[in-house]
Amino acid sequence: MDTIRLKNQLLEDSFIYYPIGIALYNKNGEIIDVNRAIYTKYGINDKADFLINNLFTTSLLSDLQKDHLRHGSMVKDMSVISFSVVPALEKNGNIMGYTLLLTDSPISDIAIRHERLSRDLLDLSEKITESIPDTILLVNKHLIVERIIAVASETRITPATINGKLYDIPGYLFSEEIIARFKETAHTCLEEERVMLMDLSLPRTNSQSLTHLKIRAVPMQRKHIVVYIRNITDIIEKEKENQQLSERLSESRMMMELALQNSKIATYSFNFDLFNQCDRVNCQRCFQFHGAANELLLKNKYICRALTTLRHPDDRNDFFFLFKEMRDHKLKEEKVVFRMKNDDGIYRSYEVTGKTQEYDEEGFPRLIIGLIIDDQERLEYEASLIEAKEKAETADQLKSTFLANMTHEIRSPLHAIVGFTDLLNTEEDQEVREEYMNLIKMNNDLLVRLINDILDISKIEADMMTFSYMSVNVPLFMKDIYGTLRLRMPDNVMLILEPCPDIVLLTDRSRLSQILINLITNAIKHTAEGSIRFGYQLIGTDIEFFVSDTGAGIPEEKLDQIFSRFVQLKGAKQGIGLGLAICKGLVTKLGGEISATSKVGEGSTFRFKLPLYRDPKAM
Repeated sequence: MDTIRLKNQLLEDSFIYYPIGIALYNKNGEIIDVNRAIYTKYGINDKADFLINNLFTTSLLSDLQKDHLRHGSMVKDMSVISFSVVPALEKNGNIMGYTLLLTDSPISDIAIRHERLSRDLLDLSEKITESIPDTILLVNKHLIVERIIAVASETRITPATINGKLYDIPGYLFSEEIIARFKETAHTCLEEERVMLMDLSLPRTNSQSLTHLKIRAVPMQRKHIVVYIRNITDIIEKEKENQQLSERLSESRMMMELALQNSKIATYSFNFDLFNQCDRVNCQRCFQFHGAANELLLKNKYICRALTTLRHPDDRNDFFFLFKEMRDHKLKEEKVVFRMKNDDGIYRSYEVTGKTQEYDEEGFPRLIIGLIIDDQERLEYEASLIEAKEKAETADQLKSTFLANMTHEIRSPLHAIVGFTDLLNTEEDQEVREEYMNLIKMNNDLLVRLINDILDISKIEADMMTFSYMSVNVPLFMKDIYGTLRLRMPDNVMLILEPCPDIVLLTDRSRLSQILINLITNAIKHTAEGSIRFGYQLIGTDIEFFVSDTGAGIPEEKLDQIFSRFVQLKGAKQGIGLGLAICKGLVTKLGGEISATSKVGEGSTFRFKLPLYRDPKAM
């Protein structure tokens, strides 16, 4: 007991008289005691007056530093005063308190040198830690993160990781398979005391992209594992990019080889030194061909002479014109196009490109290499492309017109259905309600037929359209059309149904309805004020229907175009193209004919004749 009391007294004396300021804190960070050096240095009379009287409420420590203290890590700070705080741990690893050491108090030279050395070593350690692109974690055998030794920002691991499972790192998603791999790796690492490596591809919680991590697990006394985590996403992505580039390069090489093997391209080289040595008797082979762009050239020993007979007489440019231009003007690259007689005696167009490879001392080209390309097929192909382009542009315009007109054709009955449905909800008279319901049903049927008509437009021209003939009471039929369209009229336009003679017509009722609704709908779209009249009259054995409006009118020179498929006049409203084309097709198939008269600013009149009786078997 005396020995214990002696030790305690000695420790107490050492604490009190130690020349460096020391403060003791409990596990909650509350100050317990300070030694004489702190009283002397700061001139205080009570330990509560020390500027750091609570580690976890003081503003001298950041939240991150406080978090490190709570998890058993030492912190240092030199912002206001220079000090270090060291956690004191029990045998079971729990924190029992903290010791604060001032590092700027006057001490002996030996202590100063020791402190400087310690500080240098600590700085070096911190620099080394910062330079390592790894996050280093201390993990126990249960894979619980106890400490963060170093943090690499690339891994995006935060202090929230502490006290959590290694496979519950915030920000990452771990599958059951990866968790099982973690557990197996940790078990092998601890039991066999060997370093384990893992490569993982983890999705992040806020991104669909994968983060690629390389993990190195190092055993420590069979109780802990030091886990090194490195983000290798950039490396993996670069490898993928390089692999893709390699594959594309290989593919390009293969395609180039195939292209040269199957194309009409040849290469050549021209040497000015050999050309200057030529005595026009002994060929110096200054001009070398590789390939077979023109067999006649290959057969001629003296190419320079052969060109005069092979080149088209109207063309001034040829190989030697190209070489002279490049030499005289010291050009690095140039090309010419000229016609040359082919093996079958027909002139073909060739494009010859040249590129300088060697220069003499004065900077003039010595060696030129290039390509000889049989350009005739390209010229012919370009002409066909121009023609195809014009056809494609026309087809694109027709497609756009078709889509616009298809919308127009569908809207007519759809608007009628919506309008009468709204009226039906507010109408109390039962007879009127029944009339509205009949009109809704009629327009609903018409909408279905319109869609079928649009799909069957090609059948009209292919003579594959079928018709259902029946006896139609024309006056009643016209009143139904009037009832369908009168509510759609603009405020300043009146729809007028002319007197209807009592006539029965053998025809396709739905097709006839479609024709009249299309014509009246077009008249509505082009009439701002005035009236739209429609009706019919008997002319011999034919019945002639008409729709006349007081609208904008159509230029006389355009009347021949308005019944063409998908044609829409400039400035015209939507629907004039397909609607009138369908009308003409249906009238023609019903055995009649359609026409239009118009005057700009006064209106238009559309007429179509149908035979009163037509034998369906003869169609």
